[in-house]
Amino acid sequence: LISQGSDMLIFFLLCLVVGAIAGFLAGLFGIGGGLIVVPALVYLLPLAGVPDQLLMSVALGTSFATIVITSASSAQRHHKLGNVLGFAVKFLAPAIMLSAFFCGLFIGNLPKQYTSKLFAGLVIYLAFKMIVSIKVKPTQKSLTPLSSIVGGILIGSASSFAGIGGGGFIVPFLNSRGVEMRQAIGSSAVCGALLGVSGMLSYIIGGWNAQGMPDYSLGYVYLPAIIGITGASIFTSKIGADMVTRLPVSVLKRAFAIFLIIMALNMIFKG
Repeated sequence: LISQGSDMLIFFLLCLVVGAIAGFLAGLFGIGGGLIVVPALVYLLPLAGVPDQLLMSVALGTSFATIVITSASSAQRHHKLGNVLGFAVKFLAPAIMLSAFFCGLFIGNLPKQYTSKLFAGLVIYLAFKMIVSIKVKPTQKSLTPLSSIVGGILIGSASSFAGIGGGGFIVPFLNSRGVEMRQAIGSSAVCGALLGVSGMLSYIIGGWNAQGMPDYSLGYVYLPAIIGITGASIFTSKIGADMVTRLPVSVLKRAFAIFLIIMALNMIFKG
């Protein structure tokens, strides 16, 4: 019992650290934080008694749940700073939510070693495209309802593969359609929070009768991890959002592109 209690204390403290990092990046880049949370949870969840065969499902489901709170906190701050474009959210968010929900129900049947590499390849392409755009004249493309819906379906599907809030795709997509970088990040935070709701619900439903889940779980969502991660992320996400208004757009683009490349390489090598 003492050993189990010690493991849970270590688990909770490490979740706070993960949440602090994920929250700051969520606010700074408009991501949900899942890019940090998922691999961290795969490492930490065995301390809470999650069996190996359920590790990835629980990490993904729990990640989506943390994204709801972290992204909502980030989105609230971005909205206050005037970084949210209503038109972008109006059409993009519903398409992302529906796509993420239905993909999340069936994602476990897909071979992860292939989907993760395809996902990573697309992310690297988006990263280089963003770097090139720094010195190129602003795009003449515009954000339309049709492009938002199509983009939302693709982003929601891709996000379900990795348990992320979609910011790795939403920000480059909006920026490529002529949305200013700060507004792309703020709008992404709003869409990420809504995507997290859909992803979370799909993993709760999909894992409702799963055998071997520890106490305090809802389907594939582990509640103590949510408390630990979001207990820190709701504060650091606001710090990250404040940084967005202080940094030059070119710096934001370079930093975001580097972040995407690191994420993609991590997915390629860890499969």
